[in-house]
Amino acid sequence: MVATAPFVFFSVARQTHAQSRDENANATASTYKAVSIKPTKSSINADRGAKVGPDELRAMNLSTQELIQVAYDVKDDQIVGAPDWLNSQRYDIEAKAEKPVAEQGGESLLESGLLSKYFKLAVHRETRLIPVYELVIGGDGPKLRESVPADADSALRVIQVESGRIMGREVPIATLARILSEELGRPVLNKTQLPSHYDVNLQSPAAPDSSEPAILNAVQAEFGLKLTPQLMPKEFLVIDHVEMPVAD
Repeated sequence: MVATAPFVFFSVARQTHAQSRDENANATASTYKAVSIKPTKSSINADRGAKVGPDELRAMNLSTQELIQVAYDVKDDQIVGAPDWLNSQRYDIEAKAEKPVAEQGGESLLESGLLSKYFKLAVHRETRLIPVYELVIGGDGPKLRESVPADADSALRVIQVESGRIMGREVPIATLARILSEELGRPVLNKTQLPSHYDVNLQSPAAPDSSEPAILNAVQAEFGLKLTPQLMPKEFLVIDHVEMPVAD
């Protein structure tokens, strides 16, 4: 989530798979004694965030998708089944609860009624298998060049990624895995157990006649590392129903 001001997030109790998809619908109308939900008039670059006290909530310039992320402790790519407006329409919200959160069984103010009552939100959690790559050491061993530590303020530590080229100095393998993940469009799990930092210079040639990304062969040829396709379970929050709230 991008913001121009610090966020003040609040802890939430995570649902288990055994809990009902419309669990939040059981929240009673008496949870709040005052609620204001209005489409924001602020630009997307204005201050954004959420602040919460024991019995009150303020959300500034946030989309419904961002509210759900905070309430259910999930990332953007874990939310599925969302309508287009969920991430485009943003709101300013002020809510005052009748009782402090601690007296409501520890639920967050969002989960204890606001999203289900005013956004008609119903969700369930679901585990799905997603494609990933495991980054492992190839059969001939690693070919990486271990870095010689530079000065602390050295500009050479900057990693550059452009036009299919990855270049950097003193790069840990975990960072390389994150870059490869962005380049390949799927998670890359570091399974190499290589502890050092390395100088990297990888040029991935175009491969228009191959369905396999050229970067897979380049990583093995240049670094002696192999990207192996696998399936990994991942938890998602599925939107069963949600509506735009009626502005007060």
